[in-house]
Amino acid sequence: MSKELLTKSGIADALGTNPMRVTRFAERNKTNAVKKEGKRELFRLTQFNALKKELETPEAKQETQSHGFSKDDYILTLKKRLEDQKKQYEQVIESKEETISSLKETIATSQKSYDDMKDQLSVKDNQITALTKLTNNAQTLNLVDKDPKRIQAAHGDADTKSEQSSSDEKVDSYSSMKKQPKKHWWQRWEK
Repeated sequence: MSKELLTKSGIADALGTNPMRVTRFAERNKTNAVKKEGKRELFRLTQFNALKKELETPEAKQETQSHGFSKDDYILTLKKRLEDQKKQYEQVIESKEETISSLKETIATSQKSYDDMKDQLSVKDNQITALTKLTNNAQTLNLVDKDPKRIQAAHGDADTKSEQSSSDEKVDSYSSMKKQPKKHWWQRWEK
């Protein structure tokens, strides 16, 4: 029994017409489906015998040829739709490529700005370092003006060397004194 049951498009194929004509015939004659599978309605081919007779009349054949779509017409229509869709997709792709190139330019500009800012930060850091050195020197000079003992500390190694040489002289003179025989106190009065 399931072999006899067909959808409207199956009946249209069996009768050599389009599914729309089968649908109109079913509505006009109030033909009910024998069975429903989900949204599909299944009919018996025998329910459409009247349509088959109607299609065999010479007037119906002329009408079918004048109003019906042939497979070639249908194929041409589909090709035209595909070409239109292809053009739309090409336009979308072209638009996306323009957007991508614009974004690339924006990234390049941002990278250049970033590099410029990095260079400016480097210059600023160098200026801060130089300013810190100048500030330290100014503080050192200020302290030297207030406390002369700090002059010696500020001069560093040069003063230390001179102090060491004067202390060496003192040690030398002291050692030379040691080498002389020691005089007693009464001997010193005799001179």
